[in-house]
Amino acid sequence: MRQKQEELRVYKQILLGTVMSKALPDQAARETALEVSKSFIVQAPAGSGKTELLSLRYLKLLAISRQPEEVLAITFTRKAASEMRDRIIRVLNWCKDCMDGNSAPVDEIQRLRLDIGSAVLAADSKHGWRLLESPGRFRVQTIDSFCFYLAKQLPILSQVGGNPNVTEHIELCFREAISATLGNLDSDTRLADDIATVLGHLDNDVTAIEAQLITLLKQRDQWSSYILALNNAAQPTERYLQSSLEELVAETLLATTALLKEDEAELVELYNFAASNLDKEGQLPLKEFIPLNALPAANSESLPQWLFLVSFLLSKLEPNNRAKGNWLKRAVAKNGFPPANQPDKEFGALCKQLKSRRDDLVNRYLPDSELLEALCYVRLLPGPGLDPQQWYFLTALCHVLHALNAELLLAFSRFRLVDYTQTGAAAGLALGSAEEPTDLSLALDNVINHILVDEFQDTSQLQLDLLRKLTAGWEPDDGRSLFLVGDAMQSCYGFRNANVGIYLSVKERGIGELSLTPLALSSNFRSQEPVVSWVNNVFSGAFPRHPNISRGAVPYSPAQVIHPKSDGTGVKVKLLHHESDQRQAADLAEAQVVAEQASALQQQFPNDSIAILVRTRPQLQAIVPALRERGLQWRASDIDRLAALPVIEDLLSLVRVVINPGDQLGWLSLLRAPWCGLSSGDLLALAADKISASIWQAVQHFRGNSQLSQHAREMLGTFSTAMMFTMASRGKRSLRQNIEASWGLLRGINCCRSELELESVARFLNLLDEQEVAGGLSNFFDFQDTVYSSFVPSTDAQESLSGLHLLTMHKSKGLEYDHVLLPSLSRPPRHDDKTLLVWHQRLNTAQEPHLFMAGVTKTGSEESSLYQLIRYEHKHKQLLESTRLLYIAVTRAKKSATLFANVVRDEDGGLKEPGSGTLLKRIWPQLEGHESVTVSALEDIYAVSKTDAGGTPDDIQPTLITRFNQVLEFEPWEQRALELPTKSEETAASDSQSGAQKSLQPAAKIAASTSSTAEGYDHQSELPSILGTLVHRVFETYVSAPDRALFLRDLKSLEPHWRLAIRHLDLQHGAEEKAIAFIHASVQRTLETPSLAWIFDDQHLDSECELELSRFQSGQLRNFIIDRTFIDQNDVRWVIDYKTSTPSAGQTIDSFVAEQRENYRNQLDSHRSLFSYMESRPIRTGLLLTAIPALVEMEF
Repeated sequence: MRQKQEELRVYKQILLGTVMSKALPDQAARETALEVSKSFIVQAPAGSGKTELLSLRYLKLLAISRQPEEVLAITFTRKAASEMRDRIIRVLNWCKDCMDGNSAPVDEIQRLRLDIGSAVLAADSKHGWRLLESPGRFRVQTIDSFCFYLAKQLPILSQVGGNPNVTEHIELCFREAISATLGNLDSDTRLADDIATVLGHLDNDVTAIEAQLITLLKQRDQWSSYILALNNAAQPTERYLQSSLEELVAETLLATTALLKEDEAELVELYNFAASNLDKEGQLPLKEFIPLNALPAANSESLPQWLFLVSFLLSKLEPNNRAKGNWLKRAVAKNGFPPANQPDKEFGALCKQLKSRRDDLVNRYLPDSELLEALCYVRLLPGPGLDPQQWYFLTALCHVLHALNAELLLAFSRFRLVDYTQTGAAAGLALGSAEEPTDLSLALDNVINHILVDEFQDTSQLQLDLLRKLTAGWEPDDGRSLFLVGDAMQSCYGFRNANVGIYLSVKERGIGELSLTPLALSSNFRSQEPVVSWVNNVFSGAFPRHPNISRGAVPYSPAQVIHPKSDGTGVKVKLLHHESDQRQAADLAEAQVVAEQASALQQQFPNDSIAILVRTRPQLQAIVPALRERGLQWRASDIDRLAALPVIEDLLSLVRVVINPGDQLGWLSLLRAPWCGLSSGDLLALAADKISASIWQAVQHFRGNSQLSQHAREMLGTFSTAMMFTMASRGKRSLRQNIEASWGLLRGINCCRSELELESVARFLNLLDEQEVAGGLSNFFDFQDTVYSSFVPSTDAQESLSGLHLLTMHKSKGLEYDHVLLPSLSRPPRHDDKTLLVWHQRLNTAQEPHLFMAGVTKTGSEESSLYQLIRYEHKHKQLLESTRLLYIAVTRAKKSATLFANVVRDEDGGLKEPGSGTLLKRIWPQLEGHESVTVSALEDIYAVSKTDAGGTPDDIQPTLITRFNQVLEFEPWEQRALELPTKSEETAASDSQSGAQKSLQPAAKIAASTSSTAEGYDHQSELPSILGTLVHRVFETYVSAPDRALFLRDLKSLEPHWRLAIRHLDLQHGAEEKAIAFIHASVQRTLETPSLAWIFDDQHLDSECELELSRFQSGQLRNFIIDRTFIDQNDVRWVIDYKTSTPSAGQTIDSFVAEQRENYRNQLDSHRSLFSYMESRPIRTGLLLTAIPALVEMEF
């Protein structure tokens, strides 16, 4: 607790700008950032307090606005938006308490908050905003939600249609669009020829083409505008690309000339000597030998001469890796430098002299990495002119992609789904262009005067275009402002189309006509001094020295130490060296070391947080078992895939056979699952049944199969009955309902070994619900891919484990931990596959953007030089991003960070340099001789063999069959349902399920699903059920409210939420106000009735609100929601159901009560039976009628 108070004290001092009576080094920047009349772009590194700065500026802008909607704050995650909104509301509530005399500021930062917050409250009172009662007026939202809001305003123009669902699981639409596009192959159109060209380019491998097109569709926001330009104007585009290439060659050679200018005379003499020698031998790789008087000209025509110059300076060129090269330390005859032992002694002496001079020159160049990179880049430059075959394929591919994009829009419309990329594009369409803005754009221009953007370093081109449209026409000092905050050193989402070059470009040139003043924060209040010093020392050399917008090269900005206290160990690097054939053993040893350190940290600092951060999830495969061996518990977020759970595999098998009863493999898997657990012999007996045409028929007729074991006969009895019921229900209920009922009948819940698996089953069923089409699936394997790519949800139990966390480095961004462990830093990343289309946008020396595009080379052919060049640029970007990712991971640490890596020993016993793609490589030069590094031998900590041969056949264990301990038995009510459910049972079950599902849905979702033609407020419309749900929610919140009096006083703050829930009902004039008044009246008269107060007492034993319970009913697993339940002081279980019904005109209270008792007798009896099944104590039930208000007890 004392430590937390100290951190809070330092944090306050930082925001104030004084630490130990000394001004912060960035204090001036912090003060300037609150000048709301100006626009800024702020560099805010790790731990610099940017959220507080954003919140204070947002509040200060509110204070000068006419309407709160004039200020828009955009974040990139829901968590960040929620945190910022909560912080703003907390500040305003605290300021209100101060103004009421209930609180007072105790330091300067609180006085600053009070000054700004008081001004906001004054504006709130003056303009009648009622912000605290209507928090929905705070426009703090994610970029995705804002884009979706814009798109929905003009659904036709933006091409999103009515009200689609936004989801990341969009491959169903991708495959539909690809299938429809490729289906044009047989048509008599130009598109058919283009499709044939693309297919032929990849050996007509349709599977490969589909995978490549899916990859491109995920990135379509990056290429769609380019494809449109090429599709509409191929010849101008070809000329543009050609001129871009010529400019690239000229500027690259000009820069290389500058680097070599000092040695120009020497290089020219060496060039002429080598070229003349090879020309005499007929081996000169030039059309003709023309002696040089100076370095070759900087143009495409001179490129062959440049390549020859590079050839005698660098080592041999690799055909498919032209960027890889090193200095050629010794030249030989094939480079144009013959040996000295020549018949002509004078010529031999000249050979010896020039060869020696060349070698001396290269030795002098050895430490010059900048020159080496420049010469390697020269080898990548494409020759003059576009390759005709490449251009032919590129134009065909662009036509196919253009058609594919159009088909994708149709697929979105059909499935009523869109992804975040589409919402961004739709938002851009909804705003129009600067030349032709839409009415929406003009309306927003009159509403939004101030925009704040968080995490701007992760902006994509699509999002930048959106900002450009929103700020079109803005000028300095016109009363409008743009405030961008980010840290270019923490940009790590290139795979999500983020482009840190945008941040660098906007910082330098602004957005549109709007210039931005750069500000930089440098104070770090998160990490202690040893951590900050190590990060500064190591990463200052690992980051590039100069910015490069095209490549996203970001120089390092050192942090200033604010937290001098040190009770941690700073940063340590632990290297484990091993032989090249011991990699697997080294990985296992590293996992043990990591787990041991995690255990030691927990013992030494039991209250501290510890995080194990990995680059990719597979790197945890060896660590998790090592943690389990030590009995450690952890919290993991998005680490385990659903497919890793056997219960999910069983559900997939169940889905397979339900949608396709002829799926033999699905049946075999289903029969192998625990509810049957048939042996291989029994499976073979069913598959070999000659009488049956399928395994499903064999299952139905199993009694006539004499080859089955006794166990199989016993298990197949109830299994076949359950599955016949399931098959008979196909088409009569939704696929989700059928699978859920079948899983219940098969006692699938008994396969779940933990709460985690139960949550995973619920996640699976929700995915099934999302992808269901007309009672089935459009494509089972698409659904299977979606399941495989989905993660096991975190449980409440995991959330409560605050000590040890397992997550990826990307997921850790924005978080902090006392101790950070970073394993597997020497593991190479996944191989970067070639894609059908590559593109790169480069800024020339005049800072003008120029585009490069290339298509993949035909299968079996060598990559084109342009394709290699663009791939090199992509790889260079990835390497720079890797440095930033490692920086992010290390800076999560407050007290200590430990880096782990395995390094191969070389022949001399030294350490080999890590692979180029590894994270360790990014800081390898800085670690040489560093005091934080310790090196251990694998043999010293882990007994290993020299070969890592793996297990022998004797080690292989047979697969064990998991079976239930006893044969499935149906309960009597289940047996009745399986035989023939009565109409009343079906109706009761349907009503029960409907009520449960509705109470689980958000109010807005319920409202959206109701009829839009409801008129007024009457008992025939669906409005009463929605109002009832809203009243339920108020009661639930009231039970757990810390200050109930304050809750009732602030009840009006919930009105925006209530209005949102009923806005879709198209109510008559005045009906909405009546509905809101109804909620107020129902809640207030109930909660202010003293005789009912005991019902809402949260001190009761086993106190629950909206309790979710499940039970089998009529052959299905039914969900129930118990409004209120608890155990009173007499050990009586109370089960209470809220009812907001009102007496009809002229109806007496007694008649109304009797009617309600009769209407809900069966429902409460069902609820009572649920608890009687679980416990033996007395149970009393009642209806809480809010209209009277009174508790009406039921008697059975």
